[in-house]
Amino acid sequence: MGIGKMKKHREMLKRSVLRRHLPETHRFTHARALRMLRTYSTIFIKPNHGSGGSGIIRVKKVRKGYEVRYGLKRTHVGSASLYKAIQSYLRPSGQYLVQRGLRLAKYKGSIFDARIYMQKPKKKWDISGMAARVAAPHRFVTNYHKGGHGVKLKRVLSRLFTKRKKVKSTLRKIKKISRLMARTINKRHSIRELGVDLGIEKNGRIWIIEANSRPGHKLFTQLPDKTPLRRIMKNKHLIRRRLMN
Repeated sequence: MGIGKMKKHREMLKRSVLRRHLPETHRFTHARALRMLRTYSTIFIKPNHGSGGSGIIRVKKVRKGYEVRYGLKRTHVGSASLYKAIQSYLRPSGQYLVQRGLRLAKYKGSIFDARIYMQKPKKKWDISGMAARVAAPHRFVTNYHKGGHGVKLKRVLSRLFTKRKKVKSTLRKIKKISRLMARTINKRHSIRELGVDLGIEKNGRIWIIEANSRPGHKLFTQLPDKTPLRRIMKNKHLIRRRLMN
């Protein structure tokens, strides 16, 4: 089992540079979810362990009560029925966290986030690949396994920001945050790969969605330029050799 999302979140909270990019996140309880819904219009309830966008519930305040979404299922409930609606999607033995919702920017009408593939084949962390994960139509998660597709990150940012200077500064910040995340988590855990997921708002604000210690590389097979994919596979080979020695 990989490192829990809550554990990684707490480790990153200790770094002031990362703290300002972390959305409010807590271990899930029904009372905590209700408290957060008083502050935020949307919250996400996620499995503490797991990847691929599976098991995520979105709760959104609407005109009359709440909209609860799970995959493509959508239900509208009042306050009295909210607990039951959420509970119906939770695994009895699972641990969950609750996170404030982000207003992610869109690309061609679909939300997107950034996946940064970090690897440590030798002594330093390298950025092996960067891509935008664009959600499938009507989806609220961007994951490849939920129909999301990869687009060159620079292309997506160039469409979001009209000024090239803004694109460059955003890419610089993304790289800085990703490297710091990898070093921070690596301090407490023996890892050599990390999939960093960053959300970007319309105004350019960057949020840390999560860091996956067992990242998949399928997203990079969808990019026309196969250089990042080749780099990822080469580094995977180097890491395997290093672990075997």
